[in-house]
Parts: sequence; C-alpha cells; structure tokens
Amino acid sequence: MAISSLPGTFGIGDFGIDAFNFVDAIQKTGAKYWQILPLNPVGYGNSPYQTYSSFAGDEIYISIERLYEEMGLPLSVKPVRNTSVDFDATRNLKSKYLKRAYESFEQNKDYKLFVKETAWLKEYAEFMALREANDFKSWSEWTVLKPNKEIMDYHFFVQYVFFKQWLDIKAYANAKGLKIMGDIPIYLGYDSHEVYFNRELFHIDKAGRPTLVAGVPPDYFSSEGQHWGNPIYNWEVHKKEKYDFWVDRLKWNQKLFDTIRIDHFRAFDTYWAIPGDSDTARNGEWLIGPRNDFFDEMYKRIDDLEIVVEDLGDLRPEVHELRDDYGLMGMQIIQFALKPEEITRDINMNKNILAYTGTHDNQPLGGWKEDNGLLKRLQVRRDIMRRGIKERNIVDLICHYAMSLNANLVILPVQDIMRLGNAAQMNRPGTVGSPNWEWKIESFGEMEVGFKRFTSWVSKTNRL
Repeated sequence: MAISSLPGTFGIGDFGIDAFNFVDAIQKTGAKYWQILPLNPVGYGNSPYQTYSSFAGDEIYISIERLYEEMGLPLSVKPVRNTSVDFDATRNLKSKYLKRAYESFEQNKDYKLFVKETAWLKEYAEFMALREANDFKSWSEWTVLKPNKEIMDYHFFVQYVFFKQWLDIKAYANAKGLKIMGDIPIYLGYDSHEVYFNRELFHIDKAGRPTLVAGVPPDYFSSEGQHWGNPIYNWEVHKKEKYDFWVDRLKWNQKLFDTIRIDHFRAFDTYWAIPGDSDTARNGEWLIGPRNDFFDEMYKRIDDLEIVVEDLGDLRPEVHELRDDYGLMGMQIIQFALKPEEITRDINMNKNILAYTGTHDNQPLGGWKEDNGLLKRLQVRRDIMRRGIKERNIVDLICHYAMSLNANLVILPVQDIMRLGNAAQMNRPGTVGSPNWEWKIESFGEMEVGFKRFTSWVSKTNRL
C-alpha cells in the first residue's frame, strides 16, 4: 500500500492519522510487513522512480495537521476526500501551509543536529533553490547558478519535518511488531541533485547530455520495450571510489526502513544500455554490471544490511547466481504462474522467495478476472482447489493460494485484498502520466471486509 493511496485529508495519503490507523489495521490481521513505494520526491509523470533525489523525501507526504498541532499554529481547512491523487493541486495546497509554518519555525537543537549530520542535505537544498531560480527547468538549461539562501533554509526545514514525521510512523509500526519494507529505484532521474553534483558517476558528456540511458528491451509489458531515460552509472568510476555513493545511499535508507527492496536487480549483473540520442528502447545492448564486486563492498561496509531484490523478467542464469551468492530473497509473481503445471508443482518455489499476487506494475487480480475467460478461471479454480484451498471468489482463491505457498514472505497488494479491478492499477509500464500513481482509497471503510478475509488467510496458512 503506497503512502499516497491512504485516505488523507489534503487529497493524498500522508503521514497523518490515517497512516497510524493503517498500521493498527495491519497489525490486527497478524501481518508482519507493510511494503510501500519510494518516498523520494516524485518527478516526471509523478513517478516515484523518476526522482529529484534518492535521499530526500517528498514534502507532499508531510501531514499539515500534525505539523500545525506540534507548532501550536491555528489550522482551518476543508478536508479533501477523493479517489485519485491530483499531484499538482495537492502540492500547491500543501506548499502554502508549509511556507506559513516555516515562517513561524524556531530552530532547536534537534533541527540543528539534523542539518549538521545529514550529509546530502546541503546539495539537495542548493539544487532545489537553483531549480526554482531557473523556473524549474532541467539543470542543463540553467543560467542562474547562485542559490537563494532563504530558499535553501526552507528546504532544510521541509526535510527535517518529513523525516521526523516518517520516523515517528516507523517507530509506531515497529512497536506493534510490524516491519516497514521500503523501495528504492536502482536508477536516478536525470534532473536530480546527485546527477547534477556528481556527473562523473554517470555516462554524461561535457555538455551535460546523457550518452547512455536506462530501460529494458521489448518484453511482456511492452512490444517496444521501455525507454526510462535515466542516466546510467559509470561503474568504473564507482569502483574506483569503492562505491561510496551506494554505501551512503543504503546506509541512509537503513535509517528509514527495516528492509530495503532494490528495484531492477538484474542491472547489477547486466543492464540494458540505450544510446542517449535514441528515442526507442529497441536500440540498446546488454552490458556487464558490477556484479559481486558491488555486493562484496556493500556487505563489507554496511552492518546488518537487510535487502530483498526485484529479480523478475527473462533473466540469464548469472542473475540468479548473483542473487544466491548473498542469500538474497528473490521474487515471484503468482499472477504470472497460474498454469496447471505451475500450480501443481508449487512453481518450483524454494523458501527464500518473496511471493506477490502482483506488484504496482501488474493489473489487480480483479482486472485479471475481467480479462480472462470462463475456461481459464475454471482451470485455475480446479487446480488450486486440488491443493485443498477453497474460496467462492476467484480473486480470494488466488490470494489464499499465494499465502499457502512455500515462501518466506508473501505480500498482497491492498487492491487484491479489496477485489478491485483494472481501474485500481497503480502503474501501467510503458506509459507516462495520468492515471499512473494516482489510485487511492477514500476511507478505511472500503478495506474492512477485505481485511477480515485477509486475516482468515493468515490464520489458515499458519503465517501468524
């Protein structure tokens, strides 16, 4: 469940009371994990995987109510209840209240310590101040190169509030026996402070143009492939610097999450490199990534690193070998493994697997039900019921089946628990913009019946 998909009162789910209520609701089901999407500032197409920073948090998630209450400021605003996120409207609304709070904020020891010890903060604040001074254009088009100190100080304040509020939620969840699984994209957005200040770490020419960009070749999701446009890492430079950037990044995320999910793990083994001037993902080639050298350094320099990796897709054997070298938990999407032979043989699943009915890139199971004919649904029902699992609704049957599998962890999207259809899909790979990333619930009442079913599956499959 993405933070943004919670009810909220400003048009988006945030770090307010609804986040705490969601923790309470999960804890009562017997679940042990809450997985979220990246919390970094959303960029192009409002995607959390195209971000201005891999360290900073998006101010859009800050709870205005909590902030004003803690600061003793008066607040009178009509709640915005909706079933989809209007990112621009919400950002503009929250920005007004955040700036008012900043004007009344008095720096304390806690704030000064945060500013002093947060190594990436100054560069991020400078980058954001320069973006504003240059009419929010891409940094390759900037003409004003001196940041406004007042704007930098505002971003110090915003980041302080963001992380203070988020860590309160994490502590509340942990106290109730619930772990938070965070998600970090492997690549960074071109228009990010890390790329701007560290161009040598990426394949970027002297004019600031990417010479190689990321994506994937044609696959299940897109016959044209996916042209993400993120600048690709210059791994030779990273190696010379002992992967300092990644060590710092993972250490920071360790503070925010109990477990870190790394997106697109395959790129550490082999990555699809598209020429920077190409407008199609077809014009790319597979190049060898940093492989074991990278992970040896991570585990050498980071204590108690707990990660899971997204190893989905058509992979060469070396990808799984790299994963298994470090005992990393890989992933399985049950929605893609519903053939008779797959259900019968437990889809060759070992215990070191994180199983999903689907992820944010998949259609909800209600959509799968709509798009598959009666014969397919009957086949799936017959094969799953032969395993002793019984549910009247096909969506419930697949969810219950997923929970019964021989996997260390099973995570179900809230959309599947609620039996929702295609309209609730979070992201449609290969497309940009609305309605991607906009789905949310209007109230917790929508989830109550689904959570009762989920609680029964937790019990019946002995996952308590």
